[in-house]
Amino acid sequence: MISNEVRRKVYQRANGQCEYCLSHEKDGFLPHQIDHILPKQHGGDDDIENLALSCVICNRNKGPNMATLDPESGELTRFYNPRKQRWEEHFVTVDGSVQGLTPEGRATVSIFRFTDG
Repeated sequence: MISNEVRRKVYQRANGQCEYCLSHEKDGFLPHQIDHILPKQHGGDDDIENLALSCVICNRNKGPNMATLDPESGELTRFYNPRKQRWEEHFVTVDGSVQGLTPEGRATVSIFRFTDG
């Protein structure tokens, strides 16, 4: 169980933005959620370094997954990790649509479906 204090810290660290698609909580209909970057079923824990603020759509689409095939190379690729990677190195916004620049970015976009919203 994640404490209210940890939830607050995760929210503040992210400035209220989803750490995957960068949507701000105030722009959505539902509050953002706490995501386990490495899901608990794969050995992840509740440590603040394994937690990210996630909008409902990104969190639902990610589910318990940690990787998928890069749509360009076909190689198994881990998703973007907001604790270890910089967003701008993996994504770009073009005409309001988030696009992946790297294998991690492309894999994340393909499963999280940033362009569906």
